[in-house]
Amino acid sequence: MCKENKMLFNDLSKLLAVSFALERPYIQFDKDVVCHTFGFSSDVSIHSKEKQSNDLENGEKENQHFRYAIFTPTHKQKFSEAIILLHGLNERSWGKYLPWAYQLVLQTQKPVILFPIAYHINRSPLTWICPRLMNRLSMNRKAKVPAIVNSTFANVALSLRIDKDPDHFSYSGLQSYFDIIKLSSEMKAGIFDLFNEGCRIDFFAYSIGALLTEMLLISNPLHLFSDSRAFFFCGGSTFNKIDGSSRSIMDNQAFARLRNHLLHHTSNPVKENKIDKYYGHLLHDGWSAFLAMSGIGMYEQLRVSALNNLIYRIKAIGLKDDHVVPGSAIQETFSNPCFDVEIMDFPFKYSHEVPFPVADQSVNQMVTHSFHTVFNQASLFLSI
Repeated sequence: MCKENKMLFNDLSKLLAVSFALERPYIQFDKDVVCHTFGFSSDVSIHSKEKQSNDLENGEKENQHFRYAIFTPTHKQKFSEAIILLHGLNERSWGKYLPWAYQLVLQTQKPVILFPIAYHINRSPLTWICPRLMNRLSMNRKAKVPAIVNSTFANVALSLRIDKDPDHFSYSGLQSYFDIIKLSSEMKAGIFDLFNEGCRIDFFAYSIGALLTEMLLISNPLHLFSDSRAFFFCGGSTFNKIDGSSRSIMDNQAFARLRNHLLHHTSNPVKENKIDKYYGHLLHDGWSAFLAMSGIGMYEQLRVSALNNLIYRIKAIGLKDDHVVPGSAIQETFSNPCFDVEIMDFPFKYSHEVPFPVADQSVNQMVTHSFHTVFNQASLFLSI
């Protein structure tokens, strides 16, 4: 590792948040790290045939055409390696991930690509994060279903979409799968100003981003990821061991419907879509990889065999008090003792959604130390 940031975690978070803007094509954070932003158009369109209520936009426009960011070291113009950073479920802002990307760039001296999953962050309408509208929708939802738990303005947009059609989860994942194939193909073809032809692509994946990464590594579309490595943080377990009922992710009714649907309906939800005609085996292989990671018993041998082929290319860190993706679930998924899996416990109150809290000034030093502990390991692994 080349450099280490000495700032307190909350100070670094604030500094980056003030400067970061996807609308700006170039941002210089400091003498070490800069940010480039680019436009992207998805080649596929996967969406539900079910119409949303009049209160909730479908988000198609924002989802198909959007911007993404690449953090790079300041001293180089072209790179032979890069890291794609994939976020968690129901994220509506890059704020949490800015110091993560910064630290990875600083310590690996490789570019880090912050690429949004379909219908997340800037690939979703601004109305989905409007507190006034979303609070009203949440109150309406709780009035209709008094037993509902964890419904909030932060998760009601996703909860309504999933409850109406749980295949939204699959649509989002599969579209993101094809988008990353397109991005990676362009990078490896050398048509990107920032990357040399044949650029190696690694992953830092958090939460549900780890499931998407597993789909990519297991299926290895177009042989794009034959030498890729992946570091998982608070992610990597089979889907059946995840509990997405959270005030920040989705309410209990929506998650119960999603879980029941995905674990009992294994046919590809977009097999009749135009994707099947144009992408053929890529769709089949991607969906097979998802089924392998679902946790459904009949796919256990497929999962074990697929993961065993990736033993030395995956490292994972889970958290002891993570109730969404428990550290023990990650450990159970990577049961082969040759896998490098560690369960950590931080000396302050944390959660899956907020592993490094910034609000409590009294724990800044401990949060900073824990942040460096995780990212030192990630950077070492992704520097190999």
